[in-house]
Amino acid sequence: MKKDIHRLMEERKIDVAIVEGPDGMDSTNPAFAYMTGGQHLVGSVIIKRGEKPIVLFRSMERDAAAATGHEAINMDRWPTHEIVQKFPNPLDARVELYKRIIGDLKLKGRIAFYGTGSIGSHFAFLRGLQPGLNGSEIIGEYDRDIFQVARETKDPDEIARLEKHGKETCAVIGEAVEFIRSHKVKSETLVTKDGTPLTIGKAKEFIRLESARRGLVMGEDFIFALGRDGATGHSVGNPDDPIQLGKSIVFDFFPRDANGYFHDVTRTFCFGHAPKEIEKIYHQVMDCFQTVVKQFKVGETTQKYQHMTCDIFEKHGHTTQRSDPKSQSGYFHSLGHGLGLEVHEQPYFSTFGPPRSTLQPGMVFTVEPGLYYPEKGYGVRIEDTYYCDAKGQFHSITPFPQDLVIPMKG
Repeated sequence: MKKDIHRLMEERKIDVAIVEGPDGMDSTNPAFAYMTGGQHLVGSVIIKRGEKPIVLFRSMERDAAAATGHEAINMDRWPTHEIVQKFPNPLDARVELYKRIIGDLKLKGRIAFYGTGSIGSHFAFLRGLQPGLNGSEIIGEYDRDIFQVARETKDPDEIARLEKHGKETCAVIGEAVEFIRSHKVKSETLVTKDGTPLTIGKAKEFIRLESARRGLVMGEDFIFALGRDGATGHSVGNPDDPIQLGKSIVFDFFPRDANGYFHDVTRTFCFGHAPKEIEKIYHQVMDCFQTVVKQFKVGETTQKYQHMTCDIFEKHGHTTQRSDPKSQSGYFHSLGHGLGLEVHEQPYFSTFGPPRSTLQPGMVFTVEPGLYYPEKGYGVRIEDTYYCDAKGQFHSITPFPQDLVIPMKG
């Protein structure tokens, strides 16, 4: 949570944290979005350890800067036009600008930079800035940085936002299911009013329109994959494939809300009926899902539950990521991941290496066991988003049934 940032800075001996917010990054800059509350800004957030954050802004965005609740400083304080005239090289000009900012705001000690942007340009900028800092040191964090760790647990307002977004996300899924099952069937293929096949592409078009109507943001294509495509893990599906009765569809849906927070849910459907082989795999996945979530306990490592998942599937005779890391069938991914301003964030449920996260109150994460057999033409994955409350109880915030077979209306 945000309240942990200063503690984390102290533990890691970071005196100043600077979060860059270049234009055009939007939700791909989660640390900046986190510190600005999703306000549209082009600037920086500066945190001196133990002090109120500062947001640097341009005049056009003064209202957004004020809405952050931070101390707001207009970048006009350092006249860019004068700096550019004196330093015509763009890199030199940016270095000079930050030298003035760091000097005027008395930023000293170990100064850590965060934010999203081009690796090459950031490297050149930070390397150019270091020599003029008079004893201060520029540092960076590679993994589990202070903002990633802070965001690993959510405050009550974030949980409420995520719960609301989960309901809207599931409402779209419900509308999509009703849209598909309302079609007529001809020779085991769903058809539209003009007699042409209902395709994966047409179904996805409906889902996009319904998402937009409800204010959900689709940053990238989602997974709506039929048969073998649903068994490769992350195929988004072939838009030309006709939807047929008894064929498995993996629907992995992860929109974000207007504030940048994601929901993540996966359902596997067979319209009309399901072959016995798919039913068997589906029940094994559901058994795994239900067994694992009943065992969640605060303080246990996330890795424990990944190994528990592998145990269950291996007992059923399936290859897992643990038994064969190179396998492209069976269970070949992790149990879940954190969720928030990124669709994949801390905590992770890793298979290999030392345990890195333990379940804690405030965590929001996915639970998504699956089994995949591309050579047999089907895959099954079930995914809910869970959170842990202040009492250490775990709750799904994905209010949608987990049924495999969806009966047709006709």
